[in-house]
Amino acid sequence: MKRLLSAVALAAALCAGGAAQAAVVTFNNPGVIDIDNNTGVATYTEAGYKIVGAAAAFLPISDASLGEVLVGGFDTTPFSLMSSTGAAFALLGLDYAFYDLGISPGVLSVLGFSNGVQVASRALNLAGINALTHINFNSSWINVTEVRFSGTSGFALDNINAVPEPGTLALTTSALLVMGTGMGFIRRRRQA
Repeated sequence: MKRLLSAVALAAALCAGGAAQAAVVTFNNPGVIDIDNNTGVATYTEAGYKIVGAAAAFLPISDASLGEVLVGGFDTTPFSLMSSTGAAFALLGLDYAFYDLGISPGVLSVLGFSNGVQVASRALNLAGINALTHINFNSSWINVTEVRFSGTSGFALDNINAVPEPGTLALTTSALLVMGTGMGFIRRRRQA
């Protein structure tokens, strides 16, 4: 019985850990941007994910026409989205738009990395994209540890949909099966 309860407790912990990473980063209630004064690196954290880059590379703002968004492209300096725990994840989709910083619309570059190796890329033309436009990402964006954004002009991001890596989802599913089997065992034992 102790083993069964331990398995159930472990399964519950595994389920809680995997579910905590699934998120849509919305910038609706922006928190503090932590800036390391020694390195000039800024970190913004929301919903189990962090955005990291040079202090002047990005800024969460409230815009009259776009709503609460993250603005980048102040120069060509990239910034990155990563899991707060460093775990791999899948980028499913996001909303993007041109943001006028006094430069004509350019290109938003989105690069996917897995442990430092580039595995995916997407170039999004910002010309004529003055309202948030949704884009979905394919299977190349599964199991990434970093998504890097940079632009040749200003751009806005919103509703970044990121979920745990498939391995984490499989582990969570396994944990649920263990829990279900354990609960069935307890139920059968009480009936006997």
